[in-house]
Amino acid sequence: MEYIRDKTALEGALQTAGIPAHFETEGLNFRLVSFEKGELLSSPVRPLRDLLFVLEGTVQVYLLREDGSSILISRGLGQTVLGTVEFARRGLPALFTEATSDLLCVALPLEENRAALEADRVFLRFVLARLTDMVLSYTLIGQPQQTVEEKLMVFLRYIKPDHTLHGMAEGMAQLHCSRRQLQRAVRGLCGRGKLKRSGRGIYVAKGK
Repeated sequence: MEYIRDKTALEGALQTAGIPAHFETEGLNFRLVSFEKGELLSSPVRPLRDLLFVLEGTVQVYLLREDGSSILISRGLGQTVLGTVEFARRGLPALFTEATSDLLCVALPLEENRAALEADRVFLRFVLARLTDMVLSYTLIGQPQQTVEEKLMVFLRYIKPDHTLHGMAEGMAQLHCSRRQLQRAVRGLCGRGKLKRSGRGIYVAKGK
C-alpha cells in the first residue's frame, strides 16, 4: 500500500465518488491510497483495518481451505466498498482480500474513527444498506442449485435498479461464473426473448 500525499487529488476523489454524502461527521481523516496488482489488502494475519472505497480497479475476497484451494467469497469492480463487515462486527475470521488489478482507493482508518462512526447516523444507515445488499444478493443468487441463467435473471430483475447488465465483467463478478458460462447464459436468454441487447456487452431484462 502506498499513500498518495496529494490533498487536491484526495479532495477531487472524495467529491467525484460522492463519499462525503455517506457521513455527517466532519473532519474525518480520509487518505488516498494505491495498491499494486496481486497485493493483499487483508489476510488472516493482517485483518482489514480501513474502510476502503475502491475508485479504480478490481478486488477479490476469498478463503483458503486446508488443502490450499480457495473459496471465492466475492469479486468487486470499481466503486466497491470494503470494511463494512469489519466495522459492524469485530472478531470475524479474517479473509484474504487481493487486488486483481492496480487499485486506487479512499481509505478511512476504522479503529481511530470508530467512536465518531458509531455515533454517525448517516454512516450507520449506509452500513446497514450495504449489509442488507450482501444478504439479499446471497439469498437470491447464492444458491448452488441455481443455473447461471436463473442467477442472471434474478440479479437483473431484483437486485439491479436499472435491470441492465453492463458488460460481462459485472456479471462474472456478481454471479461467480466464468465468461464462457455467462456468455452461454446470455445467448440462451436472448434467444428466448428474456434479454434484449442494448449495446456492446449491455443487456436489459425484458418485461421491466
